[in-house]
Amino acid sequence: MGPELKLGMMRYAHLVLLGAAWLAVSVAGVAQDTLNRSIQSLEQRMETEGKLGVVFFYTEWCAVCHAMEQVALQNPEVRRLLDDRFAFVAFDAESEVPVEFGGQVFRYRPSGVRAGIHEWTLELASVDGKINYPTLTVFNAQNEILFQHSGLLGEEALIAVLKEMAGKSSGG
Repeated sequence: MGPELKLGMMRYAHLVLLGAAWLAVSVAGVAQDTLNRSIQSLEQRMETEGKLGVVFFYTEWCAVCHAMEQVALQNPEVRRLLDDRFAFVAFDAESEVPVEFGGQVFRYRPSGVRAGIHEWTLELASVDGKINYPTLTVFNAQNEILFQHSGLLGEEALIAVLKEMAGKSSGG
């Protein structure tokens, strides 16, 4: 391989790496904007519509989280209740995106190599000082937790909880 070809390949490799880095930063920025808009929408709906907040805390590696997301959270009655009666957001408990909620900024706390937890998770998903996934938390505009459940909630149990909590909402 001649020196010109080697130089050309190195330039090409640098361009590819720069493009990949730009794409990663762009995607992270979009994810951060999307997440913060979702959380701002949650907070706004709680305040203006008097709805209770519901956060589904999950992780990418949690099989039970994915099962609950695929089955219970996709149930048409669950979707209708969440859309009509609550302000809902699903939140990756290991997200590295800073979150603004209730006038505070919550950040990711690393705890090792490729390990950590988000402060918002610590704030809303701790049950008896422990965090298990998934955790479903229902809370009011004063950030008082009204219901928490760690682990799988099936469709029927989730519907029953949502109906009970909807009765406690000042908007419902």
